[in-house]
Amino acid sequence: MKIILRDSYMNLGEAGDIIDVRPGYARNFLIPQKIAVTATAANLKFFQDKAKELATRKEKEREASRGLLGQLEKLEITLKKKVSDDGKLFGSVTTKELEGEFAKLGAKVDRRMIVLGQQIKMAGEYSILVKLVGGLRANVPLKILSDAPPRVIIEDDAPATAPMPKEEAKTEKVEA
Repeated sequence: MKIILRDSYMNLGEAGDIIDVRPGYARNFLIPQKIAVTATAANLKFFQDKAKELATRKEKEREASRGLLGQLEKLEITLKKKVSDDGKLFGSVTTKELEGEFAKLGAKVDRRMIVLGQQIKMAGEYSILVKLVGGLRANVPLKILSDAPPRVIIEDDAPATAPMPKEEAKTEKVEA
């Protein structure tokens, strides 16, 4: 089914692009969400008339993406999570959680823009890919730390001694 995108959308294209998608995807998601319209003759003429306006809007989106790219390259995210003794997280880090962290740092990033290479289930350092409009990509460093206070190991200066063997019960033979 041929559709015309009203807005730029992840992995599909930019506003004004004519693309071919599966009919169910178009009817059940793209058209009801007002992301796209069907590619009828009337809609094609309408979008051709608005081509200049769409071109300026695309350029504004690209400029906003370049600005966001510059902002993202300066960021580093640090999360404190519950971690077991062997470094495994209780749960995992999600794109929704990362979206909130970006918002706290002042960067407007949608969770659908964030690409995690694999599930993050261990404490450590990772790199997050953020896909922006216009094919721009940003790698943001992520550090996951334990929220528990560091453990202090106290070692005694006294040498370790082996446990004393149990003394065998002494029995005396009584002569009759």
